[in-house]
Amino acid sequence: MKFKSKLSILLLSTSLICMQVKANEVSSKEMIDPMGSEDPYESFNRTMFNFNMEFNTTIGRPIAEAYSDFVPQPAQTGFKNFFNNLATPLSSLNSFLQGNVEDGLSSFMRFTINSTFGLFGLLDIATPAGLEQINEDFGQTLYKWGVWNEANYVVLPFLGPYTTRGLVSGSVEGYYDPIYPNVIDTDTQGRALLFTGKHFVNYVEAIRLIDELKNQPDPYVFARESYLQYRTNLIYNGNAPQADLDDFDFE
Repeated sequence: MKFKSKLSILLLSTSLICMQVKANEVSSKEMIDPMGSEDPYESFNRTMFNFNMEFNTTIGRPIAEAYSDFVPQPAQTGFKNFFNNLATPLSSLNSFLQGNVEDGLSSFMRFTINSTFGLFGLLDIATPAGLEQINEDFGQTLYKWGVWNEANYVVLPFLGPYTTRGLVSGSVEGYYDPIYPNVIDTDTQGRALLFTGKHFVNYVEAIRLIDELKNQPDPYVFARESYLQYRTNLIYNGNAPQADLDDFDFE
């Protein structure tokens, strides 16, 4: 695995600016609830949820705790920054596809600064410089295009929660991520290692949230509603209608 010196993603991102007018037309339409009100896969989801919780207790948590105990905190922060940085070009691309040129350019500048002056993203220099991290993915793009208005909740073994829209869009992003043809030269095994590393770092970050789930009357329902609200919040760029989890019937 090696990093390419050129950042030809700039050409790709710039060429997408021409899509702004069409994307703006889509975003101006009245937006509906992006998540389905039903849980058609609940039986399957609960089985996978229980499997993941058991895996967390017996295998996942001990490994995560060993990582937290033996890997110095600066190194953990560096790994987190590195994987966040790798996701930035894809976020930039989706911002352009949604017609949000400002966020697309901001994400691209963030990636450029952190990749050059931040040792390939190990150091987050861009945030103190005022370039905050923006999280956009193809699932959000599909919704804003009006291609997939309503998605349902689904839980996968090991990987955890998704929406059906997010699952399909994630497969598309897995097939084409601008980071690989433009920045990193690696094979399928290298991409798999990066994928695993990214999800492991995210898993370590989520350990405390998993502990909180165990104290809920129905951990599955709480996890489902929390995740759907999280995805809705991403779609609305932080301005989603707030749902009070106390209003849900967990019995």
